[in-house]
Amino acid sequence: MLRFLIALLFIAIIISLFSGLYFLLKDQSRSSRTVWSLTIRVGLALVLILLLLLGFYSGELQLRTPFPVSGG
Repeated sequence: MLRFLIALLFIAIIISLFSGLYFLLKDQSRSSRTVWSLTIRVGLALVLILLLLLGFYSGELQLRTPFPVSGG
């Protein structure tokens, strides 16, 4: 479930980023839609980081490295 939410947030961040680009090119900086879109993207990125931290803290997400990680 957590992985699905992380993937969904990542897709929403990409959509918000491209909508900000679209508004930047279409509106020619005459409206605040670009700023609003990028503000939403930053908020979604913060939620994504918090979900990742929660997943690693709870143990639902784990690092899978192809090499052994030394503990010290």
